[in-house]
Amino acid sequence: TRTLTQYVHRIWQVQQGLPESSIYAILQSRDGYLWLGTQTGLVRFDGVRFTPLENIYASAPTNVWIRGIAQDPEGALWFGTNESGVFRISSGQIAHFSVKDGLPSDTAQCVVAASNGDVWICTINGLARFSSGKIVSYTTANGLATNTLRAAAIDPSGKVWVGGESADLNVWNGSAFESVPLATLPHDAGVRAILPSPDGTLWIGTTAGLIERSNGKERLLTTTDGLADNWILSLAASSDGSVWIATRSGYSRWRNGEIDSFRPQDGLSQSTVYAMYQDREGSLWVGTKHGLNQFLDGRAIPYTTNEGLPTNDTGPVIQDAGGKVWIGTLGAGLTRYDGRRFTVRTVRDGLASNWINALSVDPAGGLWVGTDRGLNLLRDGAVKGTWTVAQGLPSNRVNSLFEDRSGALWVGTDGGVARLDTRAKGGRIERQSGAIRSTPVVAIGEDGAGNVYLAAANSVFRWDGRKTVELLQNGSPLRGVDAFFRDRDGNLWMGMLGGGLRLLRNGEFSSFYIRDGLFDTEIYGIVTDDQDRMWMACSKGIFFVPRQELLSFAAGKIKRIASTPYSPTDALRVIECKAGVQPAASVTRDDHLWFSTIRGLIMFDPQHLQRNVPPPPIVIEDVTVNGEDQVPSKIARLAPGQKNLEVRYTGLSYLAPTRITFKYMLEGFDKNWINAGTRREAFYTNLPPGTYRFRVAGCNIDGVCNEAGALADFTLASHYYQRIWFFPMLAALLGAGVWLAYRMRVHRLREHFHLILTERNRIARELHDTLIQGLSGITMEMQALAGRMRSAEERGSLEDIIRDAGTCLRETRRSVAGLRSGGSGLASAIEQAARQITEAKDIRLKLRLEKKPSGLAPDVEYNLVRIAQEAVTNSVKHSGARNVEVALDFTPKALHLSVKDDGSGFADANGKHGHYGLIGMKERATHIGAALELATAPGRGTTVSVVLPGQNGNHE
Repeated sequence: TRTLTQYVHRIWQVQQGLPESSIYAILQSRDGYLWLGTQTGLVRFDGVRFTPLENIYASAPTNVWIRGIAQDPEGALWFGTNESGVFRISSGQIAHFSVKDGLPSDTAQCVVAASNGDVWICTINGLARFSSGKIVSYTTANGLATNTLRAAAIDPSGKVWVGGESADLNVWNGSAFESVPLATLPHDAGVRAILPSPDGTLWIGTTAGLIERSNGKERLLTTTDGLADNWILSLAASSDGSVWIATRSGYSRWRNGEIDSFRPQDGLSQSTVYAMYQDREGSLWVGTKHGLNQFLDGRAIPYTTNEGLPTNDTGPVIQDAGGKVWIGTLGAGLTRYDGRRFTVRTVRDGLASNWINALSVDPAGGLWVGTDRGLNLLRDGAVKGTWTVAQGLPSNRVNSLFEDRSGALWVGTDGGVARLDTRAKGGRIERQSGAIRSTPVVAIGEDGAGNVYLAAANSVFRWDGRKTVELLQNGSPLRGVDAFFRDRDGNLWMGMLGGGLRLLRNGEFSSFYIRDGLFDTEIYGIVTDDQDRMWMACSKGIFFVPRQELLSFAAGKIKRIASTPYSPTDALRVIECKAGVQPAASVTRDDHLWFSTIRGLIMFDPQHLQRNVPPPPIVIEDVTVNGEDQVPSKIARLAPGQKNLEVRYTGLSYLAPTRITFKYMLEGFDKNWINAGTRREAFYTNLPPGTYRFRVAGCNIDGVCNEAGALADFTLASHYYQRIWFFPMLAALLGAGVWLAYRMRVHRLREHFHLILTERNRIARELHDTLIQGLSGITMEMQALAGRMRSAEERGSLEDIIRDAGTCLRETRRSVAGLRSGGSGLASAIEQAARQITEAKDIRLKLRLEKKPSGLAPDVEYNLVRIAQEAVTNSVKHSGARNVEVALDFTPKALHLSVKDDGSGFADANGKHGHYGLIGMKERATHIGAALELATAPGRGTTVSVVLPGQNGNHE
């Protein structure tokens, strides 16, 4: 039911990103993309971004003039060019066909795909058919009327129709071409477009008009029938059976036998229309010489001068008892709309003025009209009465009208308010006195109790049938009320000029502001729909709030209200409602809402705010991995280190493409969905190795969502050091390194001890060969000297010296023996040391020494020998022992060394003051990590025990 000017119209040109402004072909592929053929190549469009083909495929042709586009049943995309042959895109591969491959010409004027897989190409030298991988050419020799072909189409029965620079058509019947003369076409005219209809009608666009051919009969339609131009360039089918007609002077629509047109003066981007196409959502796409145009159904229907209004400067709007909609204008009179046409009444028809400020319906079937020069009553479209100051109005400028429950008409003027008794003959006027007298009244309303409210310039007054009183809120007058509305419960709502919304309920006021969720604070009109939503006309457009939500807020049950605006971007026009007119908004009996704006009228059906459209297809376009672009299907396995991803996706809905909202999630990394809003990119950095699935979903402006969306699976391989075996292997290698270092340390210690032992042996030899031999010689000489001495006293002294020298010699021999003991084994060293100490004493020595190889470190052996040596020496020198037992044995967990005597023992375990043998033994035991215990008591002997812990007998 809409005229072409009532559709939402959008334009894309070079300034909006279109690579080249001349559009010669348009096609929507099955995946949802829109493809545009331009003079510089093929362009893909998703509603937001234009992408040249060469930016998608590196092997794509550049700077080619696209004439036609088609998609075959297998999904391959074909496009014909001017002087560059034909190209096919299939599975990401591009094939090129030219004259060398059998084409009649490299200039292809049209491309048509048949359901059987054949592709037909119109060229300037004949017709080509791609079938089963072969190219077959047809010319006039095969029955064609001309070789210069411009158009081809396939009807529902499978027949191929072809036309060009001839007044005849040709039809392929499966084996040959038949000639079909066009009787209505001048002989010098040609065919430019062919469109078969499902009902069998064949539409033929020619250079002389549009031919309708049905049942063998023809009818030629031209500019005299409403076409924009007789030179037709292309045709397109509409989903409702209409025919879209592209001409050199705009485009036209044939529907139900009528033709209307849309031209550059109506807003088209340019007059020459090369291509038209209707997509799956119902949008009409129009390609001109200077831009891409989109026409679609908006949720509202605008009415402006394009649809027949005398002016866009509209005022009050209301529906009368007969169902007609009346619109007052500000300077162009009163307009009636019957659903198809506008009819205007002005001062020539008896109106007091062409400036209409207020309208009100008379129950008797009339219409009250308030102008700036008086009040009129219309019945059956004719003026039946006029009231001015001469008839008792306070002023000729009528601002507002309202009929109360008694049937009286209240008239608000610049000079106050009057009450007109419509039942009295001639309409008796009663002037209101008191505070309202001589004050401009801009709005009038009534509450459920029948009280009438009068909004003056600086306050609001209430008339209860007897007197008029000023209405106060918190002791202050209400200023700036521009609209009243009584709801179904009798509550009174007030729209304010800057003060928001007020509710008067049971004598109490409630206020609503932007901070509370109100969309605007300047409210010019209020109506409700059958869903109890309150719609408000405001300075920022139109919005609604559920009435129960407003009441809940007023009762303190909720903290905030939610306003839902009718978006201006949806209509792509400035929406600002009109202040100072009564009523500025109306609801008709079919529940359609009408609003007066600064640019005509807006009408929409609140029952159909959501359009019946499919969910938007969601596509993952490309992926950037570590700064390099990748095809999404090629990222199934990423090499180690490719951990930074940028994913670009899109939604293929063209109703409001910039308002598609998205959410995405990388399964294996994200725990929840990420709301991306309208952003069409996702970024991930420093991803750990693993298996992932990227998912993206989207919703269109009407909340219709594609939850399945699109997905891309990939695996990010790990570096060797990120694999599960790496750290155990590293630990094993580290352990092996520690063990090897330990073994090397032991080896070095042994080598060092061997050097020490060698040096000790050398020192022992030197001592034996020098010191011991020298002492032995001195001792012998002193013994000889003692034998010759006569004096007993002197001989006794010398014998004492000899004894001391002997003691020193024994100690020296013991030290030499100790120096040599390091290389003879622990048991042998202990045995040798013990025997040397006791050999000159009358002491019985018992040895119980296990000669098992101990594997002890040399310094450990040395300290154990020294402890045993010191213990035996103490037993011999200090205890008076007759028996000494030295024991050495090995257990799986420790080494045990003990020296036991049957001597006198002692009470002080720390030894006598000045004797440090016991302290030295303890220090040696601590140094090698052993524990030394001393068991003794007076008269019970002494036992020295050493315990050296080890691991399974290995004391290394």
